[in-house]
Amino acid sequence: MGTHFPKSSRRSPPTQPRGTLPVKPAIRVKPSHHKPSIAAAPKSFQQKILQITSAIAILLLAGTGTVGLIWLSCRLIVNPQAVTWVNEWLPGWSGDRRQDNHTQTLQEIRAELRQRGQLAGELLLLGKNQSFVDGKTPVTDILLPVLETSASCYANCDRLVELRIYQSAPALPKSISAEETYYQVQQFPVSGVEETFAIAPLVDATSSNQGSSRMLPLTHLNRFEDTGLKQGIWFNLSGHRVRGNETIAYGQVLYYHPQHQHLSVKLTWTSPTGEIPGWKEVTGGNMPELIVNQTIGMEPQFDVYQVRPQRFIQSPVQLEPISLAATASVNPQVESALLLARNRLWSTSLAWLKGVKQRSPHTWNAATQAQMDLIQWHAQATATQADGSWASPSQQVLANLLDGRWERAITVFASSVEASQETVGLLKTDQGRVKNRIEAALRVNPHKLEIKAWSALLMAAQQNPNAAIGWLQKQPQTKPQDITQIRALLQRLDPQFSDLQPAPTDRREPRPSSPIVPTASTSP
Repeated sequence: MGTHFPKSSRRSPPTQPRGTLPVKPAIRVKPSHHKPSIAAAPKSFQQKILQITSAIAILLLAGTGTVGLIWLSCRLIVNPQAVTWVNEWLPGWSGDRRQDNHTQTLQEIRAELRQRGQLAGELLLLGKNQSFVDGKTPVTDILLPVLETSASCYANCDRLVELRIYQSAPALPKSISAEETYYQVQQFPVSGVEETFAIAPLVDATSSNQGSSRMLPLTHLNRFEDTGLKQGIWFNLSGHRVRGNETIAYGQVLYYHPQHQHLSVKLTWTSPTGEIPGWKEVTGGNMPELIVNQTIGMEPQFDVYQVRPQRFIQSPVQLEPISLAATASVNPQVESALLLARNRLWSTSLAWLKGVKQRSPHTWNAATQAQMDLIQWHAQATATQADGSWASPSQQVLANLLDGRWERAITVFASSVEASQETVGLLKTDQGRVKNRIEAALRVNPHKLEIKAWSALLMAAQQNPNAAIGWLQKQPQTKPQDITQIRALLQRLDPQFSDLQPAPTDRREPRPSSPIVPTASTSP
């Protein structure tokens, strides 16, 4: 009888299939009995309170600072001397200059300049003012030019190097001081004008002689008298440079503001005619403009500047040029007129603008009126030239072309063989003065026969007649009879051309002087 073994109560582990990894029993994590901390919540609340408090403090400080700046600005505008401590933080502000300055007599000022090798020029009185010491005592402002003598010159050797503004000190009892003394309130250095700027109007862009960066001296100081401007005093610093047979004038326009005893440069200018700028009323309104003449030969050019306000307390005005740049005008005819003006067809441009103003007054504004006034100023010069008498026929042709008188220029050109042959040389040597005008006129009015004729003449003179006829045949609204008339003009460019047409027998019906009969049209 075999032995009997009792069965075990423990189950055997399940058998793993072959080819698989044994699976580890899951590890059971005992729950933690540590309670979460509640200290983090109060800390976050404290940070928020601190941030809010800081923001409120910053806003309060910013508001207080803004109010303080507004108060300070008002005080500086009304009475700059009432807050003299500002000068410690803003150097150059017109605070109490007595801290860094002492009074001198005119004799002491001149003696000091002599010790430095300089000369005191002629004093210019700037009128009565209020003393910067207390803002109420009547005193006198003067301008003193300071000069140095250049050893490397033969004439006008004294050049301006500095301008000083002085103000008389408040009067003292005669027993203390018998001679008037002055505070120096501004010291303005004068450096001159660059040669490249001074000769720029006379220098061709392709020329190798463009001048240098050396400073040309300023030798004369003049005050503009009777300008008609109510505020401030205007001065002109000038010098002259001889270039070949031409004398060029150049300089700077300065403005003095008496209330702040402030002197500043408003414009640097040059004039190939050697003229000093002048104040004249160009645009009306009882307000004069500053005119700089940059005319070269038969080509008039005037730069006109208007006095405009600017946001600068010590010098509240500026000079702004009248521009002929395109505007945002709703009338395209105005833009066409400005295009003609930019290409120096002044009289034609003026005629267009007058027509626009008459037909469409609702599109007119002050800026366009100022442009029209500037154009009229130039048109008067070109019209005077065209109406004048010239010794040379080619000069007469050129004067009419510069004024946009195409028909009359053709009449002069075809009046004689001599006039035609002289005009050939004029057209061959043209570097854009005539060409630019013709191209601008064709852009505005491509159908005008007289302009096409001058374009063909210019092209034939600089290239050949075949090129001119080929160009002419491609132009819009060009009829065969138009080409025939212009071809007759082109024949006059031939050096072998001779006027073989017989003189008219009936004096009551003389033959036309030009194959193209002139018209009375004023359009381009």
